This record gives sequence, structure tokens and C-alpha cells, in this order.
Amino acid sequence: MNAQRKKIIMTEINYWKSNKLLPEHYCDFLITLYTQGEEDSEVNISEAILVKEKKSMNRTILFFLLLTIGIGLTMFFVSAYPVVTLLIALLFTVTLLAKTIFSKATASGLNTFLYIISAFMLLLISLKIWFLFFAEHSYLLVVLLILNCLLWLLAGRLLKLIYFTLSGAGGLLLIIGFFIKTI
Repeated sequence: MNAQRKKIIMTEINYWKSNKLLPEHYCDFLITLYTQGEEDSEVNISEAILVKEKKSMNRTILFFLLLTIGIGLTMFFVSAYPVVTLLIALLFTVTLLAKTIFSKATASGLNTFLYIISAFMLLLISLKIWFLFFAEHSYLLVVLLILNCLLWLLAGRLLKLIYFTLSGAGGLLLIIGFFIKTI
């Protein structure tokens, strides 16, 4: 076995051992097996593949979160070009949805996060449309909120995502509760 492959295997085993993904005696056995009984110097756990992937995913999530916050704030605080900011937000949301739907990495937490950001951006776009064109009709705001909740409920049922199902149902219950209280 070449040295590079051996180093990768050892870093992964040490990562498993430090995070208790396998019992310690299994990891010790695997270390002994791969080092052939020779005691190698401890391999740096921070070089493990899972750690690198997690750091990369955290950077990606932070990037998309900052971009979403920036676009959302721009959409509501730049009043000189409201339609342009609305179109930018819509383009960003459609791009996020396309990236998430056509992505091959469905097991990662990144897709979950991108779905949530897309839903949040659709809600912000709905609110911006209401502010721009229908601000004097408060019943249309309720209709837009109900449509967002129904979309979340539908997405949760179709994609089997419990957080969307709960969000959609919870939002609809809150709206119904608001109407019952005001009557």
C-alpha cells in the first residue's frame, strides 16, 4: 500500500476514533492492522476527509446565507429601482432552486439549507410584490401568505421534507387562528 493511501486511511480512522463513530478498540485494531504493528506517529485529525468536507460545506452555507441576507436587504431598502431588485432576487431564487434540484449530492445538508433559503426568498419576493403593487389591499397579503404556506406544504409532501410540511401546516394554522381571533 502506498504512503498516501495509508495516510488517508489513518486520518480517517483517527477521526472516527476521536468522534466515537466506531468503538475505540475497533479503531485501535484497524490502526494496528494498517500500520502492521508498527507505531506510527499520530496523524493529524484535522486532515481527515470528513473534516475538510464539513469545512467546505460550512463555507458554502455561510456564502449563500450572506448572499441571501444581502439580496433581501437590498430588495427592501433600495427603493430607487424596486423592479430591478425584485428581478435579481427572483433570478437568485430560481438559480438556487435549479442548483438544488439538479444537484447530485442529495445526502448533504447543503441541499436542505438551499431549499430553506429558496423558500425564504420566495416569501420575501411575495412580500415585495405586495408592497410594490398591492399595499392598499391587505387581503392580498393574506392570500400571498396562504399561497406560500400551501407551496411549503406541497413541497414538503412531494419531496418528503418534514420541515416544509410542518412549516406550511403551522403557517396555515396561524393564519386561521388569526382570522378566528379577529372575528
